[in-house]
Amino acid sequence: MEGCSVTAGKHRYWVSFQIGCTYIGTVVGAGFASGQEVFQFFGRFGNWGYCAILFTTFLFAWLGYRLMQLGHDLKANTYRQVNEYLFGRRVGAVIDVVMMVMLFGVTVAMIAGAGELFRERAHLPFQLGALITMAVTFVTILRGINGIMRANTIIVPIMVSFVVFAASHALYTHGVVAVWEIGRAGQHSHPIVAGISAIVYSALNIGLAAGVLIPLGASVEERANLRRGAEIGAFGLGLMLVAVMFTLLAHYPNVLSFAVPMGYVASRLGPSVQWLFVIVLWGEIYSTLVGNVFAIGTQFEDGLMRRRALVFLVILLLAYAVSQVGFTNIVTYAYTIFGWVCMLLLMGLLWPRQNLLQK
Repeated sequence: MEGCSVTAGKHRYWVSFQIGCTYIGTVVGAGFASGQEVFQFFGRFGNWGYCAILFTTFLFAWLGYRLMQLGHDLKANTYRQVNEYLFGRRVGAVIDVVMMVMLFGVTVAMIAGAGELFRERAHLPFQLGALITMAVTFVTILRGINGIMRANTIIVPIMVSFVVFAASHALYTHGVVAVWEIGRAGQHSHPIVAGISAIVYSALNIGLAAGVLIPLGASVEERANLRRGAEIGAFGLGLMLVAVMFTLLAHYPNVLSFAVPMGYVASRLGPSVQWLFVIVLWGEIYSTLVGNVFAIGTQFEDGLMRRRALVFLVILLLAYAVSQVGFTNIVTYAYTIFGWVCMLLLMGLLWPRQNLLQK
């Protein structure tokens, strides 16, 4: 695989930090930044959502490490190798196809989202926004897993800073007691339902992140770095989930009137914060796009850089073409199918294996 093992001379904690940032950047997407995803999976349960986030954080740390550990032990460059190991050749092949279709669908959605972001917020042509995002993505993935790690090390701290700032402002203006009371009033569902939502959310995102986490595990020499990286990534994701949920509850129920709830919050914090939100939203689109295209492209790995570049380019161009005809709506329905497939992947990760994973 292009971009061999991460240089052993690098400080181990810096490598772990890069792994954690890559984990976060691969999981979060436009739905996360907008606030819709967080509200649907956690916020609608009121304060039970915080418990669900805590459970999700645990699952992210545990399952994320298991995936990277599999990549490390199997020396797997693609999720195909791991699926075959977990489920056998036939079932694994079916899961491969579904994962690839879903990853492509999300790739289409991200390209369309980038175009819409440029058109609505920057008043620039849709095509320009889509093509710029594709170009930056293409340059990044040509650098392999190390390029993805470096990009996320820059982008993710900006994302985290924004959501923490928004939550801090909500805390200052509303107070923790008032927000807690809003959350308590919203506790209509049983906590078990919130727990199931946490499992589904974790399974979906672990499935989407598998294409990056598996080769990432293969590229890192020390397991300890993978464990620390998974813990850093899970903590960062948990922190972001809590921050976004707290912010949304502080502005409840007004945020429900907007397709992009966090955009509404940003609009109340001034023009400069609105532009920061646009940058964060683009960064999350970009980080998701990079991970997805890389995951799809590595399935056709042949070891030749020239062919790899062509594969990545074809994937981007196909996704760009499909994004012009409104394919993004299909992603909504595909998520249901993909969710069940990811639940199967989750069960495969939890199923006791032989000596390979008992080290």
